[in-house]
Amino acid sequence: MKKIKVLEIIGDASLAGAPRHLLSLLENFNYRRFDLSVILPGGPLAGEIRSLPADVDLEIVPMHSKLDLTAISEIRKKIKHLKPEIIHVHGTRAGSVGRLAAINLKIPVIYTEHLWTKNYLLPSRVAHRAQIIGLWFLDMFTNLNIAVSQAVKDFMVENQISRPGKIAVIYNGIAPKRKRTKIFSKKVITLGTVGTLNFQKGIQYLIQALPRVLKEYPETRLVIVGDGPYKKYLEKLVAKLKLKKVVFTGFLKDIEEEMRNFDLYIQPSLSESFGLAIIQAMSLGIPIVATSSGGIPEVVTTGKSGILVEAGKPQALAEAILALLRDKKRALKMGKLASEEAKIKFNLKEMVEETERIYEKMAKTGA
Repeated sequence: MKKIKVLEIIGDASLAGAPRHLLSLLENFNYRRFDLSVILPGGPLAGEIRSLPADVDLEIVPMHSKLDLTAISEIRKKIKHLKPEIIHVHGTRAGSVGRLAAINLKIPVIYTEHLWTKNYLLPSRVAHRAQIIGLWFLDMFTNLNIAVSQAVKDFMVENQISRPGKIAVIYNGIAPKRKRTKIFSKKVITLGTVGTLNFQKGIQYLIQALPRVLKEYPETRLVIVGDGPYKKYLEKLVAKLKLKKVVFTGFLKDIEEEMRNFDLYIQPSLSESFGLAIIQAMSLGIPIVATSSGGIPEVVTTGKSGILVEAGKPQALAEAILALLRDKKRALKMGKLASEEAKIKFNLKEMVEETERIYEKMAKTGA
């Protein structure tokens, strides 16, 4: 059987949400059916792909912006050389340069939106509107969109970026864990959060909520996993509030190892398209406190696998955290339900198989 040649393009070479999603696909694709190539900038993701046992053709192309003309030209040359049957672009940067590079090459293009929901706002209204117009324009050169949550699909439809029939929702998935972590097994209570340190992750509100938690549970500590442009601001906020039990781990390759120390997982995002770290925590049996923004309500069933609160409200975060610390039996039950929910709803095998079915259909029909 002839293999289907697929080219994946991504503009983020870190190991954050979208890159981890792509890495999960590459680790689990059926390589007897597919021939995979990847174009991406140099970085940690490239190293992870190189270490895969599967034979994945890797092409390094720096992508400095969504309109990087040099990157567009270089990617177009590589597309012509590789001759893929399908092009799959991930995220806004690769979604722009990759789709522009593929214009008039008569190759079906899939775009996965990993970021935008109605809650995601750029600081400038002009830039925000320009981004939406850009997504609408690029959709003319797209055969199918994949949204990582219904919230992402709703955003694309409501802003007339694409039509409902041209958007498939495929949730992120992870491999189920054989063993749940034991929460509240240590003297010190650990609250944990994971993500790129930027304004949209809302970690500033979690830090502001911590004094209220510490007043009742002084042995509590907060572990913040990740790195990003907002780190210095967050460190200054911690110093301003005179908080001594906040740990910034920086980037960690093995997030699960650190998560196993968490008693509660907190996701205080102002905008979240899905929340891959949330399902990682859920799969380990960790109860969730999160905001009800973006796709999070599709992930966490409030009152069962966690508690959802309004975004941008430190007091609401503090009260939700305290509610679980005061009632540890409830928290333990939520952790168990979270593990079961993650296993049923966010299965890695199903995510990969749904993506493969889309590739096979597109290779067969060309649309």
